[in-house]
Amino acid sequence: MMLATLRAIWVDHPDEHTRVLLREIARLHGVLRQVDQASATVAAVWLAERGGRLTALHQLNLLLEREPAVMEQKVRRGSLRGVSPVARAMNLDEDGDDFPVMPLDVPRGRL
Repeated sequence: MMLATLRAIWVDHPDEHTRVLLREIARLHGVLRQVDQASATVAAVWLAERGGRLTALHQLNLLLEREPAVMEQKVRRGSLRGVSPVARAMNLDEDGDDFPVMPLDVPRGRL
């Protein structure tokens, strides 16, 4: 689920139970982004020191690049190098507003 969709749910559903779940989803998105960054670091170090690629790490990267939270971050950073064409073709601006992604706890118009 993309942050734009989560943001819309946040605005439409101000009840505490929904917001607790949305905060947890946002937290998990952050964990996935950190795992993706750590995986890229390990792969770069392995390649530099040992040469070649680790198969298990490659499998992990394939899984991570299909996660919307990870792809969204890569698009924002402009770092799509090494991303598969399938993941690259994902429409990451679901609402089509061309606005930057906002954290869930920042109301629209307050950036």
